[in-house]
Amino acid sequence: MLISDLSYLDNLAEKDLIIGGALLALDAFSSVDSGNTLTTTNIILRNQRKVTKATGTGTAIAIGTDPLAGVDVYYAGFDKVKVKIKLGTGGNYAFETVTVKAMDLPH
Repeated sequence: MLISDLSYLDNLAEKDLIIGGALLALDAFSSVDSGNTLTTTNIILRNQRKVTKATGTGTAIAIGTDPLAGVDVYYAGFDKVKVKIKLGTGGNYAFETVTVKAMDLPH
């Protein structure tokens, strides 16, 4: 099958909401010049009747020389969002943990 005209399609890499949709994303990053790093993210999305609930956690840890650690949160389309951030840095370590709870109510 040959498709010659795809100009009518949208770019999927853009963060656009579909009507009635919601978006939750976490991005964890860490780096050191010499040492160890750990990053992890987890998102759970549940539909309970007409209510959409999402919970997410992201953790970034860097131990070594010139540590850098962070977690970015992206969300859209939720009616209620609660974000908790814990972070710390020292001479040879950096960490950040983000916890997100979001709820999309029916309209």
